[in-house]
Amino acid sequence: MAQADKVPAEGLRFECTQCGECCTARGEYAYVYLNAEEVERLADFTGVSIPVFKRERTFRDEEGWRQLRFEGDRCFFLDSETNACSVYEARPIQCRTFPFWNSMIDRGNWSEDALRLCEGLGRGRLYSVEEIHKRMVEMDESEED
Repeated sequence: MAQADKVPAEGLRFECTQCGECCTARGEYAYVYLNAEEVERLADFTGVSIPVFKRERTFRDEEGWRQLRFEGDRCFFLDSETNACSVYEARPIQCRTFPFWNSMIDRGNWSEDALRLCEGLGRGRLYSVEEIHKRMVEMDESEED
């Protein structure tokens, strides 16, 4: 469950620098989970059928979750020259809500792990508690069975 009380009253700053780190594997962590709606949206956006998209761009993990395939250590949809997402308009909830995840915020600030991952934390636009909470809830709800 999202916890807005984890966020300071003034909110948190974040600015995407397009470094690509959030779309790159970190050790064994290389996961972008997809629900059925996201698969459909991405298949449509990329102009392939759902079965083809599933077969060529996703896999099911050992627990049955559908995930995007990575190419080497990068998300398949991360442009290697620009570090831009080639499916930005159709990107999954996990990507849309980053970095406003419960696991990234600790005691009113960005966690140490989050700060090591993303150079854009603490800079740029100030996101309000309401904006952050909305994204946290969206992420949490996407994880429910």
